[in-house]
Amino acid sequence: MKKAWISATGIVLAAAMTLSGCGGSTNPPAPAKPADTAKPADTPKPADTPKPAEQKPITLKFWGGVPPESGPQDAVDAWNKANPLVKVEYTRFVNDDPGNLKLETALLSNSDAPDIFMSYSDEKINKRVQAGMVAPLDELIAKVNFDVDGIIGTSNIRKFPDGKFYYLPANKNVGGVLINKKALDEVGEKLPTAWTWDDFAALAKKLNKGDRKGTFHDPQLGNFGLQVLATDKPLDSIITADGASNFNSPALKKGLELQKSLEDAGVMVKYSEAVAGKLTYQNELLTGKAAMLASQIYLIRYIKDTQNFPHDFQIVFAPIPQYKAGGNVNVGGGMGDYMSINKNSANKDAAMKFMDWYLKEGNMAMVPGGRIPTNKKADQAKIAQILIGDSDKLIDKASLQALLSGSYTYPTSYNVPAPTELSTIYKEEMEKYLLGAQNIDKTQESMKSRADTAIKNAKK
Repeated sequence: MKKAWISATGIVLAAAMTLSGCGGSTNPPAPAKPADTAKPADTPKPADTPKPAEQKPITLKFWGGVPPESGPQDAVDAWNKANPLVKVEYTRFVNDDPGNLKLETALLSNSDAPDIFMSYSDEKINKRVQAGMVAPLDELIAKVNFDVDGIIGTSNIRKFPDGKFYYLPANKNVGGVLINKKALDEVGEKLPTAWTWDDFAALAKKLNKGDRKGTFHDPQLGNFGLQVLATDKPLDSIITADGASNFNSPALKKGLELQKSLEDAGVMVKYSEAVAGKLTYQNELLTGKAAMLASQIYLIRYIKDTQNFPHDFQIVFAPIPQYKAGGNVNVGGGMGDYMSINKNSANKDAAMKFMDWYLKEGNMAMVPGGRIPTNKKADQAKIAQILIGDSDKLIDKASLQALLSGSYTYPTSYNVPAPTELSTIYKEEMEKYLLGAQNIDKTQESMKSRADTAIKNAKK
């Protein structure tokens, strides 16, 4: 069977009604009448009326990959203050392989499992739906009257093959190139406003100076091969129109060769060293070890965190480079933070009410950390101001606003068969190339052959 790669205000609870007792007259009673006077009907005493069942407090467990101090805890605290009968507890899992395994183990074991959880890629949400970890949301959405199209836009959410929603996106990712302005000024270059990957590589070489690398890529979050490929083919980039593997694409070749050439020239840390050292975007950029990153604006939360990343240089923002001049693909962009409900949760209705609130207003608390609400009605001017806050000396306002206001095509990967298998194949062959174990032609040949076999088997 063909599998698809699928890249969810406040709660209103009924308060217990209180019974009011019947007050007596302050006037003295009238004299008694003869026996033929009718006896008045008995008035029920308060104790004779059954009390409605009291609402028992419940606790919802919410797991996400963002550190609590970067917005989630503020959102949860605001909810808990207004909703004492439905408490939400936030737990962070690290968005890497061990962290995602921890989440999935909890979902399957029902031991300390979350009611609500985030997935951060099409591959992960697809895998979790197929494994029966995720509750369908359609009936729950109807119960709270959540206007999917009016708030998020149905075109931005892919339904699964059964025609149901299994997630609602909470974050609109905006990809961009973050550059150390001091380094840019040192080499006498202007901030790019439209450029190609060749331009990017040329600037990285100019920015490379002493212990400061020209650029860097976090190996946990992708590589230049897939980024360049997506700017050439944003829809289902790793398969062709007829459903075969696209791993022999010239754009993929260009991206992989770009990365290896920069690594070999010492313009970026080698892939193997980045993996071994568990190096991250924020550490390399904000410690001055790398001058430029092709990443996303979520890094703003680290730019503003001068306690953990002390620095005095300003960061400026450029659009994502394109495979061909004139393109407008926003790699790393699109709808993310896929919010779902555990299929085994005993509190699905309450979980959906929290999601309803979070997606309409609660996730404004995430803006200071660089996550943009998917709510189309959110105040964009306010969002821009919140992102910068009082860190205008560290964040260039003009270039950030220009990036946010751009009209982009966002990559999507909805219809890729055997996503987990293809991802594994790509990573294994890509690593052989970057480590020098095989050349680019052999790498792409092996990728395509293995991937085509996996796709064929997935369709059986």
